[in-house]
Amino acid sequence: MKQNRNKKWRYALGAVLGAVFCLMTLHPAYASGRQVYDDAGIFSEDEIDEITKVADEVEDKTGWDLIILTVDDTSVTSNRDYAEEKFNKYTKSDDGVVYLFNMDEDKNGWNWYIATAGEAYEYLGDSQIEEMLDDAAKYDLDGDYAQSMIAMIEDTESYYTSNTAKDMTIYDEDQGIYYASSTNHRFLSYGEMAIAAVLGVAACLIFCLIITGKYRLKFGRYHYNPREHASVDLRRNEDHFVRQFITRRKIPKDPPKNGGGGSGTSTIHQGAGGRSFGGGGR
Repeated sequence: MKQNRNKKWRYALGAVLGAVFCLMTLHPAYASGRQVYDDAGIFSEDEIDEITKVADEVEDKTGWDLIILTVDDTSVTSNRDYAEEKFNKYTKSDDGVVYLFNMDEDKNGWNWYIATAGEAYEYLGDSQIEEMLDDAAKYDLDGDYAQSMIAMIEDTESYYTSNTAKDMTIYDEDQGIYYASSTNHRFLSYGEMAIAAVLGVAACLIFCLIITGKYRLKFGRYHYNPREHASVDLRRNEDHFVRQFITRRKIPKDPPKNGGGGSGTSTIHQGAGGRSFGGGGR
């Protein structure tokens, strides 16, 4: 009886140790690939570590999930769909950015795409994404793809710090409507403005017809007698000059890149998984 108990304890202890060992071996692999998925095999281990370090810092500051992808697969027909699907697969967060580099030769040898989700598309609008792609292009011409990724991630932090969301307008291209960033206020679409104009004109015509009928005005035959119905009351009014005030103000210069000011428009759409995504590529 005692031997059976000892055997059970040994089995239980062995199972616990085995589970702990599996978790210890799996955790590092998960941590190292949490942001960087280099399916194209273009990054060295040192470059992956460098990218991960920068991404960690930006994630801590923004609270977003950042996913860095490389792919060299002819079956990828849409960089936008691929980036959005991988975001849904690799993270459960509502807010984040995907930086995709496609090495497919059928796409001129290179292809960048940035996908934004949740709060991220309120900071990274259409013009910000274009500037990020410009910065990436400065390095990929020399084959320094790791530095291209780092440049875009650092741009992300810069736009977040300068709070570009405060002046951002969100355009839902599926519904054709505009929203103010971080609010539920809605701007009228062109169709709605046309309907409002028609209704306004109709209401004005109805009002005019009612007034005309009420006073029975006969256009062309109705004459108003000013001598009989009008009066004039003249009063004297004098103004005295006391003093004058001159106000001067400095006209601000155009803000530098990443420095706030007008942030423009962020175009979004319903993407993979029914989630709203912004983004752009070239």
